[in-house]
Amino acid sequence: MTAVQQNFFALFERAKLPLYSGPVKGILRLVVTVACTCGSIALLFTLTACGKASQSENVRDAAPVHARNIASEPVDAAKRDTGWPGVVLSRQNLDLAPEISGQVEQIFVHEGDTVRRGQTVAVLGATHDRQEKAMAEINLRAAEAEISRSRLELAEAENRLTSRLAMPDAFPKEEIRRAEIQKQIAEVDLEGAQARAAVQRARVAQAQDRLTKAELRAPADGKVTRRYLDPGALAGPGQPVVRLIGDGSLIVRFAAPPEEARSLRTAERLGIATEEGSVPARVESVSPEVDPPSGMVIVVAALDAAARVKPGSVVRVHPAETNPRKGAT
Repeated sequence: MTAVQQNFFALFERAKLPLYSGPVKGILRLVVTVACTCGSIALLFTLTACGKASQSENVRDAAPVHARNIASEPVDAAKRDTGWPGVVLSRQNLDLAPEISGQVEQIFVHEGDTVRRGQTVAVLGATHDRQEKAMAEINLRAAEAEISRSRLELAEAENRLTSRLAMPDAFPKEEIRRAEIQKQIAEVDLEGAQARAAVQRARVAQAQDRLTKAELRAPADGKVTRRYLDPGALAGPGQPVVRLIGDGSLIVRFAAPPEEARSLRTAERLGIATEEGSVPARVESVSPEVDPPSGMVIVVAALDAAARVKPGSVVRVHPAETNPRKGAT
């Protein structure tokens, strides 16, 4: 029973109304209880509505959130001079995969090995192709022998026909006609032998092409940085065997905040802080968009040709006017 209900009932008791007894007293108690309950519910709804209205006003009064405007924010020079983290990469970074599918038979290199252009890196098992090439070569030799025999037969038929035509009165017409037919047959046999030889040459070339593709060769001078597979594994066009990095120029790929990256220009000079000191570089490209996962802008710079930095090294990239200390990270 709430305090309000108790006050109502005390008032009726003090008034000592003649009708306030028995059933009347119970009915009045019920009425007061229902009225108090309804009033509480109404008060609750009123407070809830007021709370929602207050929240709506707060939302309307709050300042709208907009995407950060890069051009409107000044660049903190002190912050920029701390440098941007980057990674040195080789301009040539290749995953070598065979053009055909097969089982790796042998791998001739290990991680860290230096390879030369055209050097065989790995070989796929190609027993079937070797056997097919051997059979095609045998059939080719047989076809070439048949060509030689057909040429001799054709030459003999031509001589026979020439001698008959030289003295037509000395030979019956049927014999001259027979000599002409023999010459035509020899010509057809020669053409057939040449066609069969062409087929065998194509089979030999096809088998040789597959054998060549089964050998994985380095496309350029470089160094093996990773060996993905071992002998016995399956390799194919989508499954590389090793990774090579070239011995050519190096680049550094780094990420800068948008408000700082907007000030970078192509060919702008930069300094790369390594363990040995500072290495000069120049901006090659600045991404026109922000990388969604990191919220940064990706920039690529070319290192000086004389730079001696190992690919994969983590460095700090600084504007050219700063002088980062040696070994800064």
